[in-house]
Amino acid sequence: MASVGVPGTNEGDGLSVVIPTFDRARRVVAAVQSARAALGPGDELIVIDDGSTDDTAEALAPFHGQIRYVRTPNRGCGAARNRGILEATKPLVAFLDSDDEWMPDKLLLQRRVLAARRDVLFCFSDFAARDDAGRERRFHLMTWHNDHRSWAEILGPSFAFSAIGALPPGRPDFQVYVGSLYLAQMSANYVFTGSLVARRVEAGDALRFAEDLPINEDWECFGRLARIGPAAYLECETVWNGGHSGPRISDADEFTRATNLLKVLERIWGADPAFVSAHGARYHAVVAAQHLIRARAFLRAGRTREARIELAKAGPAPLELRLAAALPGPLVRAVIGLLRPDRDTVRKPAGAA
Repeated sequence: MASVGVPGTNEGDGLSVVIPTFDRARRVVAAVQSARAALGPGDELIVIDDGSTDDTAEALAPFHGQIRYVRTPNRGCGAARNRGILEATKPLVAFLDSDDEWMPDKLLLQRRVLAARRDVLFCFSDFAARDDAGRERRFHLMTWHNDHRSWAEILGPSFAFSAIGALPPGRPDFQVYVGSLYLAQMSANYVFTGSLVARRVEAGDALRFAEDLPINEDWECFGRLARIGPAAYLECETVWNGGHSGPRISDADEFTRATNLLKVLERIWGADPAFVSAHGARYHAVVAAQHLIRARAFLRAGRTREARIELAKAGPAPLELRLAAALPGPLVRAVIGLLRPDRDTVRKPAGAA
């Protein structure tokens, strides 16, 4: 199968695509079809069925010989992606969730960037969202990281894609930004998993997803990648994120998000003495914000003792939280409407499978 845009070519290294899925027989076929349309000669497509209880295997049967189908016990998306990485044999690895779809020129664009910039460890892009009613939201990544700075400030200097090769038909020119994402990634997740392409060998053990976290498992992976090598951001959309009413592992309350993010922060940035030495104030501010989120959640539940523990870990806290935590639990629940909405939260990470 030839790459789109430049018929008969497959620029750069071979690529393994990993699609984890669980009980998405109705959606995974579209994901597989979109991935196949973007593949080049010699690429491989691996579907990790994370213990589905529906007819996923039957839905994928027509692709026998075109994909590698691996069924595993249900262990969650992080474990499924990691199994896909172990199965991968190509120098590059890309990920697509089973309710999303790639745009046909996705791999051509990213493969060309990685071929031109051998110093870049991984690259990613913006994405578009589309729900079951057909409503579309374009350039949707901003709603995930909520950082209004320019990408030059977030990541680094840029160049026009057209400077490294011809654009596929219908694709307007765009900028590619290159630099370290490590500091920025601590405060928000800038990488949508379905847009990621990484160098498998060079990334080594850094290319793995947390298996003990129901959410933020991708945030941990991207923080680890950003620690060891430069990133490239393609300022264009390469993925359609499918919004739907079914379960998504990215659906979680702020308390759960904060709890998991604290683990990620401690494992990646907190475990890096050189980083903490250079950016300790910023690190501790991000950690404190998560403790404040947990404190508010405990107060809403009338669990003032736990709230006081979280406030102590957060350091200086808003006066209304400290006053509320000093009240008896039943009284706190009665006046909970006085608490203002969370203002200290780090934005939620990008969706997962």
